[in-house]
Amino acid sequence: MNYQTLSRTGAQGRLLRASGAVAIIVGLGAIALPDASRAQGMPTSAPAAMPLRPVRFPPFVNGRLPNGISTLVVEKHEQPVVTITLAVPAGGFYEPDGKAGLASLVATVLTKGTERRTADQLSAEIEGAGGSIGAGADDDFLTLTVSGLSSSAEQLFDILGDVVQHAAFPASEVDLARTQALSALQLELSQPASIAARIFGHEIYGAHPYGRSATTASLRSLTRDDAVAFFNARVRPAGALLVVAGDLTASRVAQLAATSLGGWSGAPPAAAAPPGIPVRTASEIVLVNKPGAVQSNIVAGFPFITPRDPSYYALTVMNRVLGGGADSRLFLILREQHGWTYGAYSGFSRPRGVGAFRATAEVRTEVTDSSLAELVRQLNRMRTEVPADSEIRAAKNYLVGRFPLTIETADDIASRVANARLLGLGDDYVLRYRERLSAVTRAALAAAAGRYLTTDRMVIVVVGDGQRILAGLKAQGLPVRIVDTEGRPLTEADLAPHTAPGLAVDRVSAGTLSYRIMFNGNPFGQETRTVSRVQVGGRDAWQVVTADVLGPIGRQDDTTTVEAATLRPISVRQGGSMQGQATFVRLDYAGGRVRGASRSLGAGGPEEHQIDTAVTDATLDDNELPLTAVAAPYAAGAHWTVPVFEGGKGSVAQVQVSVTGEESVTVPAGTFACWKVDITGGQQPVTMYVTKAAPYMTVKLEITGAPVAMELVSHN
Repeated sequence: MNYQTLSRTGAQGRLLRASGAVAIIVGLGAIALPDASRAQGMPTSAPAAMPLRPVRFPPFVNGRLPNGISTLVVEKHEQPVVTITLAVPAGGFYEPDGKAGLASLVATVLTKGTERRTADQLSAEIEGAGGSIGAGADDDFLTLTVSGLSSSAEQLFDILGDVVQHAAFPASEVDLARTQALSALQLELSQPASIAARIFGHEIYGAHPYGRSATTASLRSLTRDDAVAFFNARVRPAGALLVVAGDLTASRVAQLAATSLGGWSGAPPAAAAPPGIPVRTASEIVLVNKPGAVQSNIVAGFPFITPRDPSYYALTVMNRVLGGGADSRLFLILREQHGWTYGAYSGFSRPRGVGAFRATAEVRTEVTDSSLAELVRQLNRMRTEVPADSEIRAAKNYLVGRFPLTIETADDIASRVANARLLGLGDDYVLRYRERLSAVTRAALAAAAGRYLTTDRMVIVVVGDGQRILAGLKAQGLPVRIVDTEGRPLTEADLAPHTAPGLAVDRVSAGTLSYRIMFNGNPFGQETRTVSRVQVGGRDAWQVVTADVLGPIGRQDDTTTVEAATLRPISVRQGGSMQGQATFVRLDYAGGRVRGASRSLGAGGPEEHQIDTAVTDATLDDNELPLTAVAAPYAAGAHWTVPVFEGGKGSVAQVQVSVTGEESVTVPAGTFACWKVDITGGQQPVTMYVTKAAPYMTVKLEITGAPVAMELVSHN
């Protein structure tokens, strides 16, 4: 089966349903409407800001339970709802070495059942209370939030207490969460913006926990025992914060908290001091090579401030001027003036420790150097030149004016107040936020920018096609270091495409292989693949006959024939249906050309192609990749580029094949020592696991960005 077909089983239905509405919106956006403001004599500039009106913010009531939980109650009685948020210091900062991603997995499974309630019972009770439950983890904290009608407050507190004291961590839910995390990671590793963020974080923080990112190896290592041990050690009442916002009095909260959480005891162990953040003495460009990329993703920045730094307000205003919105300098200059990007922005993170400032842009490959030079120029300009009064005034008006919109609901208030307390800020932080922003002066902004915008010691990460952008990056006058998408060092010679050496055709053998197709860890379909030796026009050939059933989505049958001596494609005959639409591929390779027709299902519906295309002797057909995969000359660190004709698109793609590891893989057919092989540049990135010794087979295939996998069930 063409492996791209598998990638459509998950998200495509949603894309198809959305496409009609999107098309209408895009169409409306293209209509030229008359300028009503001119026609009616309306003002063309914004009016002056109104005097600052006080925000009616309910009072805080602080407290503490005997077991060490700090409580903070914000009474808001306008609506009969309540939000309860419990935060504990159990974020990624506290994960054991080699277990990156554990805190997020614990948060995901935390609400999937307790010793008293199954996941379905929890969900039913929460829905009955007119609310919701959810958990998440960031760098520093794991947070559990329960919300609903205040008339059900006793039940909501009981559920929260049950979850944090008696979470069951069902093995099936842990397995599912791990599978979903691996799928999300594969998608992340295929997206330039995500790659840039991962590399940037590591460059800024080094070995500090803030610089860690989950990897395939770390996620695969996570077990139920890891989740239970982390939960038992870190999710303890001492040092936890309980924030309750909504239609409850402080006295009622004290009663309910004492009942539901009073029997909970214990304190988390002291955390070891983290490694220091690397100190840079000069700026550097880190080129992340992504062959074939059609754009470059730029992230430039440096370590920044702690959340308690008094310069926070001046820097917030400064950032709004620089890149905090579509009316800021970076956006207006890089997009509106030059047309190099869809958007360019800046911002800074605010963890409990040292944050990081970053300026970002996604630009066309051919203007990477120009865009980077302008982005750096604007950062330096902000450091050395004080913005005009009009810019500062507009930034403050925007920030001050939108603040009331962020505290309209009980959920909003609970989030704001909890975040401030967790960051070690005073109770007056939220109350005086607008006042302090309004008080920022030109002098304060200039002093903060001059001190903290360390543009002479930046790290600049650029993800793109290294072969095309390296010269322009070198022209910036900064040292350039080259790495691959996982951060491993490369040389300039590595940027040139490597043509694969000859295929080991003797590894191909006749036989039948059966696979199960998994979706979200559950069986979804099956594939049977039969390889046999045949004669075609007097030539020895291999013929691969494949039959696939994809649950209710569709079916596909294909016959692919290739030369036995070279594995060059001879013909492809494929037919079937996907989501009720007939699909086919009919191709013949001869005389340096491929001719035929295809009909596939794309995001916008059926796509048909009449094909008559020149191909080289090295070109493979995408339908034969499962066969030729076993014949590739794998070795540790091997990487090469292969031209592959994609019948569904009617064009040749330059596909990158990289050996990224060696793993022991267990599937229903047994346990096998395998090469881990990442394939990118085609319609859908995939990871294949190919046996290192005879019998040579692909025992597992994973679709990047979709919870879909194929696993070998039997072979003969």
